[in-house]
Amino acid sequence: MKREDKSPMRRLDWAIAATSGTFMVGSVIAGLLIGLWVDKNFGTDPLGKAVGVILGGTVGTIELVRMLLRVSRK
Repeated sequence: MKREDKSPMRRLDWAIAATSGTFMVGSVIAGLLIGLWVDKNFGTDPLGKAVGVILGGTVGTIELVRMLLRVSRK
């Protein structure tokens, strides 16, 4: 059997993919948790969750673009 190519660029590609996916999911979950807290403490159900998820997704997308721009410059 032939071994897979383990070049540094291939490893970097896998690291970027794993990091970006984890960061996006984490941002949305963090937004949801903050939204749940807001809903519980201020009685704004379901507005807090919706805004939290939207803001979490937005922050995740912005950070993903920033990370990809940094990597593409190198």
